[in-house]
Amino acid sequence: MKSVFRLCRKITICLLLVTMAHIAYVKGAVPVDTGWVTMGPTQTAVSPYDQYYYKLVQVNGSTARYGTTIELAVNADENYFDQQATYQVRVDKYEGTANRFDGLEVRCISGNPAAATFYVFNDALWLRSNYKWGLISYRTVAQFHGSPLVAAPFAQTTTAPVGFLATTGTYGLKCDFDNNKFYQLPYQDTKGNLAVAGNIGVGVVPNYALHTVSPGNTNRAAAYLWGENYGTAIGTLNATAANYAFAVLNNANPDGSSAPGGGKPLLFVRGDGNVGIGTSVPQAKLAVKGDVFALKIKVTQTGWADFVFHPDYKLPALQDVEQFVKEHRHLPEIPSQKDVERDGLDIGEINKKLLQKVEELTLYLIEMKKENDDLKKRMEAVEKKQER
Repeated sequence: MKSVFRLCRKITICLLLVTMAHIAYVKGAVPVDTGWVTMGPTQTAVSPYDQYYYKLVQVNGSTARYGTTIELAVNADENYFDQQATYQVRVDKYEGTANRFDGLEVRCISGNPAAATFYVFNDALWLRSNYKWGLISYRTVAQFHGSPLVAAPFAQTTTAPVGFLATTGTYGLKCDFDNNKFYQLPYQDTKGNLAVAGNIGVGVVPNYALHTVSPGNTNRAAAYLWGENYGTAIGTLNATAANYAFAVLNNANPDGSSAPGGGKPLLFVRGDGNVGIGTSVPQAKLAVKGDVFALKIKVTQTGWADFVFHPDYKLPALQDVEQFVKEHRHLPEIPSQKDVERDGLDIGEINKKLLQKVEELTLYLIEMKKENDDLKKRMEAVEKKQER
């Protein structure tokens, strides 16, 4: 009987453990051992609650070799959605490199890179939370060879590090210590805004800030920008005539260079405000190399030729006009063929001059009509005398 009783008790205990584990799982509990190591609080425990700085990794030996990936959890006041973030830190070092890393990468992987500030040295990485009332923890995701992690208490201090090579509290960093170069990584903030410091390439390794290549696009545009209330804006700071604000080219290669036969300028907007169609060097606010077809052209003109009909206007004598035409082979005040070929025509001005000549001709005709009427009356008077 005792053996049966013991067996029943063991079965009961097992059932209770299974039930408790199931309840814990349903409630969302996680195993206690998650691999996370707490570095410490975000700030001191006494007023004014200064924030702590922690050293996460360092070169622990000149011949050490690292290939380590670390996740870092910065948890501040959990009453706010934007004071927490998770980062990934990658450390690389070859054993032949003495007393410094070869590469270091800090990247936010949770959409809030502003939750912490990092201080990069060539042999160490420091950090602090940008907010208070939380904890900072880490765990090793992957480790090849040795570990650059600093032992507790992680050089905990309220004194900001100095002498660092780079710092960031808003974006990720890719550090090349072999060439002493630091590259800003793309990042996304808490509102979903994406920022990229380098070039963006779509279908190509980019040579420009935004570089898209769409080969074989026989039935759609290479790019499309749409806005419900506003369209595309193009801005420049100090663009000159040589540094155009906008350009449309034909016969161009995907990298922007001219294809065989030379690039063909279709539309240029220069920094001085001149617009060229068919030309890249417009010498006026609008320069068109080719024909222009329009249903209507309206030119705003200052002044007009109606002064010809003013009583004070002195109509040129016809004999003077005749003499001028014989000598210059064009009308007075009208540009010659040579002038037009050299300077072109001002449409508004030439129309005013042509109207002036038409109005002068009208006055000549009026005078001739008066003279003809006078001659007609004289002839009629002579005819009446002869009839008598």
